[in-house]
Amino acid sequence: MANYQITARNNEGMPLVAVSIGSIDQEGQVVSDMVIVNAVRDALAGVAGVESVVKRKFEQVITIV
Repeated sequence: MANYQITARNNEGMPLVAVSIGSIDQEGQVVSDMVIVNAVRDALAGVAGVESVVKRKFEQVITIV
């Protein structure tokens, strides 16, 4: 799984809240990772004072030569 960082910003672009998601534990595939990431994003977007929410995805790629 990739790591996600969701950042809520005010109208000046300054970060107010940042949430990092590094793992999601499930018994089998109950819900996709993106559904959970988007739910967190939507929750932050509904907070008073938040003007924008940015979602970033970080993946580590390992190449064996």
